Parts: sequence; structure tokens; C-alpha cells
Amino acid sequence: MIPALLIFSVTYVLIAGRGLAFLPIGRPAGALVGACSFVLLSLVDPRGLTPREAFEAIELHTVGMLFGMMVLAVGLVDGGVFERPFERLVAARPSPVRLLYLVTLGSGVLSALLLNDSVCLLFAPVVDRIARRLGLDRLSYLLALAMGSNAGSAMTLAGNPQNMLVAQLSQISYRSYLVHAGPAGLGALVATAVVLHKSLERRLVAQTSTPLESASPGEPMRASRRPIVVLAVVSVAFVLGANLAWASICGATVLVLVRGKDASPLFAKVSWNVLLFFGALFIVVAGLEKSHVPQALFDWAGPHIPRSGVLGVVGLSSMLMVGCQIISNVPFILITKPLVAAFDDPKLAWMVVALVSTLAGNLTLLGSVANVIVIEAAGAEKEMGFRAYLRVGAPVALASTVVALGILALTR
Repeated sequence: MIPALLIFSVTYVLIAGRGLAFLPIGRPAGALVGACSFVLLSLVDPRGLTPREAFEAIELHTVGMLFGMMVLAVGLVDGGVFERPFERLVAARPSPVRLLYLVTLGSGVLSALLLNDSVCLLFAPVVDRIARRLGLDRLSYLLALAMGSNAGSAMTLAGNPQNMLVAQLSQISYRSYLVHAGPAGLGALVATAVVLHKSLERRLVAQTSTPLESASPGEPMRASRRPIVVLAVVSVAFVLGANLAWASICGATVLVLVRGKDASPLFAKVSWNVLLFFGALFIVVAGLEKSHVPQALFDWAGPHIPRSGVLGVVGLSSMLMVGCQIISNVPFILITKPLVAAFDDPKLAWMVVALVSTLAGNLTLLGSVANVIVIEAAGAEKEMGFRAYLRVGAPVALASTVVALGILALTR
């Protein structure tokens, strides 16, 4: 048990403290160090992971769906679907408040369809450029992009990696989740936009830079309808009950075929480091589970957590809100699956897990991979620290979670 805890602790430090001066290797590499350490541990301790166990621990369904949705998202941008709308948005010179709502709600809706990590990766530079061209505080809109993407992704099982994992573990259909938890996710998205507005009101009215003169871009490229059609077909397949991973992978393949040109540039824009990060995390969590540390923890805490009713939901939500900050949402869901399965209404419990683990990502800078993607893609690491993010993220996460759980109680 002690070697496993030591490996996990070191892995977490490498992931959470990516800026450590003595070993700044980044999060994906930090997770990979942990995965390899658990495999090497098996050479001297039976509680380590054998190579076979390590490969089997990787949830290919989740990784495959991540890949498929990333390719679809890149295809939409590559097809010029968003270029003309963005140019029109800048030309319209919206008020700072209106732009905040547009970014928050727009990124949320897109994330429900395309995956929040992909939306953040692709649009962080765009949102940054729009704010600069309008002479506005760019951090406010980068926060809107990150937090809106997180909240909106809670509306569907294809919106983020943790919901994809919940779909696999719970066997809840895409349609059932959309009907019962989708409204709760939408309410959380609206609450996120409102709280962001109130929290950032002073920053929004202050012009922080001189508006940049836009270079003459010429006629925007004509948008291709093919990526939109492919995405629509994939979304319909989700609703009809198709396998989420293979529906998205097949959709990505069809998109490659209808483009009719070399797909290498398309694949080059896929966030492979995110795929590596999640693959390695699955192995780390499997190693921790084999050491029986989570089981010992839940054996101790389990009797104190109600398994039904309002108290059960509140207890589970509180545990998720805290645990996802310490371990991150995807591995924490893997660890808590025995506890969730023991609830009187497991499907309701899994919906709570999907909603709260997603909305908890807005609490701290490290609560969601999407947050880090936005800050890094826009080059804002020095401007947005942990405490600065927390001042905005805490009220957003708490308010949106209360709203989401309230709506879920009505729909269930």
C-alpha cells in the first residue's frame, strides 16, 4: 500500500505542479511517469501492475471517443465554419457584457456537441484575438471560454471525457441522459454566465488596451457544409443509441473521406498530449485500485454517506467537489465507482457524478484540463494564477452546481 501511495503522490505533484523548477516535464509526461512506475513496481511487489494489466486498464472507449470528437472539431474549423461568424462578431463591436455572454453560452453549446477540450484548444487563440482587437480585458473572456465550455459540456454524455467515462460505466443511454440531465446542464450554463457577469463586472467596463487595427483579411473563406452534416449525423446516431466511441470515430473517418485530401494536417491538430494524459491516468488509477487504498477509504467513509434522498445527493456531490480538485475528475470517478454503484438509484447517482464532476472543474485552475488548455493556448500563464482563478471559479462552481442539482431533482 505504501509504495502505491508514494507513486501516486509523486505523480500528482508532477501533474499539479507542472511548473516545478526541478522537473518541469508537464502533465502528460507526469502521468506517464506514474504509469511506468506502477508497471516497474510489479517486478518487486505483486501489488504493482503487470504490463498486461496496465494495457487492459486503459479505457479505450473513452480514448476512442475523445479522438473522434477532436477530429470532428478540427474539421469544422478547417472547413471555415466559424471564420465568417467571428469576423462579423468583431465588425459588430458588441458591448463587453454582451460579448461575455456570447463567449460563455456559445462555448457551452459547442462543447455539448464537440467536446470541451477541443473547443478550448481551438478557440482560445480566437477569443484572445477578438478581445485584443476590441481593446478588452482578455482574461475575462478566456475565463468565459473555459468555464462556459466546462458547464455546457455537462449537457451531454459526449461533452467531456468524464461524461464519456460515466456513459461507459453506467450504461446510461445518450438520449436518457439528455432528457433527464440535459436541462440541468443548460441551467448550470446560464448560471455560469450570470455569475461570471457579476464577478467580472468591474473588469468588463475597464478598457485594458488600445483596440488593435484589424488587418484587411480579404474575403473570408467559404465555409464547407460537409463537416456540419457529418456532425449532425453523428449527433443523431448518439441519440438513437449508437456506440458513442465508434459513432464518433466513424464520423471522423467519413469527414476525412469527404474532404478528399491529405488528412495529415487534420490529425496534426488533434491534441495527442490530452489522449496520452488520459491513457496514462487510467493506468495510474488502476495501480492505486490494486493497492486497495480506495477500497480502504470507502470502507471507512461509506457508512457515513447516505445512499438515497437529498442527503445522499448532497454527500456524493460534496465528495465529488473536493475529490475532483485533489485527484482530477476522470481518475476520481474511476475510484468512486463501487460507492456510486451501491446507491439505491445508481442511474441518478451516475447523473449526479457526471454533472458535479464536470461543474467542479470550474472551482480551481487545476480542476479541469480544459482550464489549463485555455490558459496555455493563449499564453496567459503569468497573468492567471491559482488564487486569481479561485476568486472567480468558486462562486461559479458552487452556484452552477446548486442550480443543476435543483433542476435534476425536478426532472427525476
